[in-house]
Formats: sequence, C-alpha cells, structure tokens
Amino acid sequence: MRKPLFHSDKKIRSMNSLLLFPVLLLSSIFTNHGPLREAIDPTGTYTLTGTVKKNKVIGHSGEIRVLLLSENRAAFCFYINRGYPGYESGALVDTLVYDENMMRYSPSADTACTIIFRFTNRTAEIMQIYTNPHSSCGFSTGVMTPLLFQKTSTAKPVIQDLSAHGITQ
Repeated sequence: MRKPLFHSDKKIRSMNSLLLFPVLLLSSIFTNHGPLREAIDPTGTYTLTGTVKKNKVIGHSGEIRVLLLSENRAAFCFYINRGYPGYESGALVDTLVYDENMMRYSPSADTACTIIFRFTNRTAEIMQIYTNPHSSCGFSTGVMTPLLFQKTSTAKPVIQDLSAHGITQ
C-alpha cells in the first residue's frame, strides 16, 4: 500500500485553486453584471435609414440624438417613421435617468408600456416592454418595433434639458 504524499497533495490543491481563479475572472467578464462593465457616453446622433425603392422609403427610418447631462441624466430627442405606405411616425423629447447604459421611457398616457434605449459605443437599440400586447406606447400601430440605430456622430447635439422646467419622468 502506497503512502499519500501530503506535500504533493497540497501542491495539487493550490494548483486547482489557481486554475479556478481565471475561470471566475472570465465568467465575470462575459456576464452583464460585475465590476468590469464599461460606462458608455451615449452623446451623439444615431440614425436608421430605410430602403428606398421606386422613390418610396420602405421600412423604418429615424434618428436619436442624445446629450449626457450628468453621470446619470441624459436629454434626448427621438424620431421614428414606419415608411411606405402610410409613413406613420412618432417623436419624443425628454430628459431621463441614464443608468447601466440605458434610458427607460414610460409614457404617462400609456402605463402598460416602457421603451428602452440601450447604448453601445456604436449603436443604440430600442426595445418595447409592455404588459398589454395591444399597447403601442402612444405611437401609431407598427411604428414602435425593436430596432438598431447606428451612431453617425459623436458631436454634442443641441437638446434642451427639460428637467429644469419641472417636466421629468
């Protein structure tokens, strides 16, 4: 019968501990939680261009302009158009809380819905969360849909901070 080598057993245990540390570090990088999340300055202009066919704009087009006012407040204006055949459209101008690279807009006239603006260094994604599937967040039917806007400018757009007028979410 062989005697256990306590000295080498300790080495194996400490090597296992060392191997576990990189795995934990990598797992925190690939999750959306944790201290390695980068804060994005969303300031700039984001555009979405519909396809032009026979002089008609087919599909959604629009623009989002954002100005970061402080670490956690951003002023923005948003325009969206559904395109041919009805060219239904909608627009928003507001000052919202900016947290975790996102802004959340809940229209006062439609509490069953929230529009989320999520930012990366090159894009702005809009999503709609609703409790009523017939909710359109105050827009015409079909205008609000999940879309990805491309950042076309990092220049500071001129947008008035509406929070100074007592108009806040």
